[in-house]
Amino acid sequence: MDFIRIKDFNLQHTIESGQIFNYEKINDGYLIKQGKGFFVEQKGNKLYYKGNKNFIINFLSLDENFESIKTHLRKDKKTREAFEKYEGLRILRQDLWECLISFVCSSASNIPKIKKNIKLLSEKFGVNGKFPQVGTINNLKLIQECKTGFRAKYIYEINKIVNKNWINKVKKANYLKAKEMLISLPGIGEKIADCVCLFALGHYNSFPIDVWIKRIMEEEYLKKKSSMNEIQKFAQKKFSPYAGYSQQYLYHWRRLKK
Repeated sequence: MDFIRIKDFNLQHTIESGQIFNYEKINDGYLIKQGKGFFVEQKGNKLYYKGNKNFIINFLSLDENFESIKTHLRKDKKTREAFEKYEGLRILRQDLWECLISFVCSSASNIPKIKKNIKLLSEKFGVNGKFPQVGTINNLKLIQECKTGFRAKYIYEINKIVNKNWINKVKKANYLKAKEMLISLPGIGEKIADCVCLFALGHYNSFPIDVWIKRIMEEEYLKKKSSMNEIQKFAQKKFSPYAGYSQQYLYHWRRLKK
């Protein structure tokens, strides 16, 4: 296999940090199923791959200026602790449509169930097992057969609204406008919108808040029960301009903390 020389990158931390669900672990490597799909395996400072090199570099953010992110993460005691344990975790650059539907599936769910939903949606609506294209997840009964539960109606309605023109508008929008457009979709709240803004649109000051992040922000920073709005405003000010990176390291660290 060909390889890419890498620095400050950890494949496992990146793929298994809850950003993406449409992948399969094969021995020490990962088959990533977004786009045309690719296989990657890390051995030290070499990333062996099968697939389009430029797509892989972009998708894994290997061209990111990580020095400034490292400096930022080391400024705060807790993010420094998380960074030292999971150094090399990168924010992915995912396909907007797949990321959106994946996080709709994530609502009140868990990773094995989400992966199953995506696999079934790909089998029933995709071509050759690939994730379905925009506008093709168009049969409510079949969506329900993908074990999506209450999320089925949201996926069905979102599929009727979202098209390539809508996607292009969201991609061109700033963070607040993009988030507003996402929240206007059925079943999309603050958390899912922020996840899509961070993992698909590259808005690094997005700060998704789930139960893990709410807990750590209340316990370690705000020292009191706080609303989602209070937490987000505090975090986006404190961790700017890389609130999203701070969130992802804190989330992964707290979720796996023994």
